Amino acid sequence: MEDLILHNDCICLFNERLYSDIFSEENITSKKKCVTLKGQKYYGYYLEKGKENFFMLDEAVDKMPFKVINYNETDYKGEVFKAIIEVKSISIPSEKKLSFRELVDITPAFKHTNPKHFLLYKIVALVSYIDRINARISTDAGFGKDSVVSILQQLVNSTVNIYGATFAKLEYSLLNKLIILNEMGNLKKEERVIMQEFLLAVGAYFNSYTKRTRKTALTQEQYDISKLSLLIFYNLPSYYLGKGQEYFDQIFTPAVSHRFMPFVFDGRLTTRFEDLLDARVIVDNSEQVYKDIIATLNYYRANKVMGIAYNVPAQLTFSDKEERYSRTFNTILKYVAEYSETQEEFNDLSTVLYGCFRKYEGLLVKAKEME
Repeated sequence: MEDLILHNDCICLFNERLYSDIFSEENITSKKKCVTLKGQKYYGYYLEKGKENFFMLDEAVDKMPFKVINYNETDYKGEVFKAIIEVKSISIPSEKKLSFRELVDITPAFKHTNPKHFLLYKIVALVSYIDRINARISTDAGFGKDSVVSILQQLVNSTVNIYGATFAKLEYSLLNKLIILNEMGNLKKEERVIMQEFLLAVGAYFNSYTKRTRKTALTQEQYDISKLSLLIFYNLPSYYLGKGQEYFDQIFTPAVSHRFMPFVFDGRLTTRFEDLLDARVIVDNSEQVYKDIIATLNYYRANKVMGIAYNVPAQLTFSDKEERYSRTFNTILKYVAEYSETQEEFNDLSTVLYGCFRKYEGLLVKAKEME
């Protein structure tokens, strides 16, 4: 039953219980605003939760994260929102309840036909929340890449997975710690230009991003992206060529491709999710496990691993044109080392991960032969 603890039905139910009424800084969707209600001016910020808009006074920022105790629905200049009257500050735990190895192994403990690739992918996904990386993940359907980031999204509530990404969708997500862009082949010509500018900025590890369009009541003009990780998900290039569609390296310029390190992971999930009997019972019995995972994730985000604890195998090298990849790779290797118990295990895992990177080159060669 351990591999079903983080089944989507279970973590959705846990998320509902834990976060339904909690607001954090990721919910803020504007810079400081002034609204006039009943002839009196109030200064504060707009927030968004689900499909509803809220407005909080600026002093409430210091109380975040908080739970809303009382509010009034009102409107200002055509914007309908709930004006927050009373809040209760919530303490989000940050404690090393689990070792990094325990964290990786349980998040999630799904069965897989290629357990080593799935393990390495889980490390990459967790690092993208804990630290800052930019990467591309290419797999066959059924590998499980979405399931892992969905678990993060439900547990820490500051992660967003955007399907059919457009910049309009992305813009409302720039306050999250981790953004996943899933399938970008639907971008229109003008959107590609805007998205490319954004990807170039994030991929170069810039600390801020200024969008082309002016700010609105619910969006900003400049965003702090200094702690943002970006993962890009798509199927193998051959999948798109078989459908007469473009794949990532054809949609964007080499300058973008060279900023997001590609990895190819093989295999597929084999856990029988239909065996789930009662999500409510599982959540009731596993509540402390979920809380330990959240506390440990927050601990590592606040106390990042500072160096690679083992010697990196000499053959793991990058050419001059691949220099941008080395930052992402070395960041991931810090946590591969944190997971590993011996130099030998680190050598094995880091070499396999490097092979997942190099495999993408071969796929591009085959793709160009198919074009």
